[in-house]
Amino acid sequence: MKAPALKWIRKHLQTDEVRIPIQTASAVFLAYFATSFFMEVEDVSWGVFSALFVVQASIGGTIGAALGRIAGAALGAVIAVALVMLLGTEGWDTLIALLAGVGIMSFLAAKWPVLAYGLVTVAIIAVAPDFYIVEGALKKVLAIAIGSSCGMVAAFAVFPVLARRTEQEHLATALRNCGDYVLECTTCLVRDKRDKDRKAQNAIQRSIEQARLMAREARIEEKTPAMGLSPFSQALLPEIERFAYTLTLVDRFSDKPISDMRDDDKKALLELAGTVRNCLEEIADAVEAGKPCQEIDDVEKVYRAFEEQVDASIKHGGFPVEDEEHMVSIKSAYGSVLSNLAELARQARGRPHPAGPGQPQKP
Repeated sequence: MKAPALKWIRKHLQTDEVRIPIQTASAVFLAYFATSFFMEVEDVSWGVFSALFVVQASIGGTIGAALGRIAGAALGAVIAVALVMLLGTEGWDTLIALLAGVGIMSFLAAKWPVLAYGLVTVAIIAVAPDFYIVEGALKKVLAIAIGSSCGMVAAFAVFPVLARRTEQEHLATALRNCGDYVLECTTCLVRDKRDKDRKAQNAIQRSIEQARLMAREARIEEKTPAMGLSPFSQALLPEIERFAYTLTLVDRFSDKPISDMRDDDKKALLELAGTVRNCLEEIADAVEAGKPCQEIDDVEKVYRAFEEQVDASIKHGGFPVEDEEHMVSIKSAYGSVLSNLAELARQARGRPHPAGPGQPQKP
């Protein structure tokens, strides 16, 4: 009973709602003691506030945020010190230095948003420069670097989550939603249901957007030697985006049901949609587990049977020309879906398995 209980506890502690607050609290705890040990009392708050907002949804996101905060703080400090030393601190000099520093840093942050924290250092140093301005600026940057480093340590040490692993989960969710969407559109077509529930379609887009964000963070992980990862081409995300776009063909042709469609045609079409959904479930399971997908052959056989059924119905059924064109269009749309599905399965079979932190990449 202990193993399932521990597994259940770990699973629930890994959720973002629980894990991120724990990581953030750990980062603040480390930053407080680290800055207190290395820095003076007045600089402790810089380290604590830096650690407070560094922790992200993945290790890669935390690394990117921490490095960006350190770089932004250093750049903002350099700009502020240069302006204060150039313009002075008398009269309107402080206001001019503040406006110029904020303007320069805002321009840089607009081009590289990761440097946005430089606005804080440039404003604080310009408004209230220390007597020893260079030394004071270096202390602030050092405190920020310590706090940001504590955030990275917390991300590695407390319930670490790889961006690549989270990306796989979002991709798997998108694939399962694609399967639901195919079946939903096909059901609307054969049962003359005109009002579709767009939840699956919206869920596909949300999952793809989240996967795209995690893919950017995963690239940071792959450039970090300590992660034990080797960079590779992530071709599955664009392939899923292409597959989701192809589903709009099925959606479009299902807007107008065929009133005279025979039961055999409906059965063949529903069987095809169900098989496509099952294939997507298999691919999703493999993607989520980080394992190569198995060969998918059933869907091709089912499509051939559907194609023969449609051809026979058109030849002997006496359908109106409009319905014949509609059925041919549906067959063509599913042909495109299967073509993209085959490529999707091929990409899923060739994906490498990402290793955990500090582990070697599996071949």
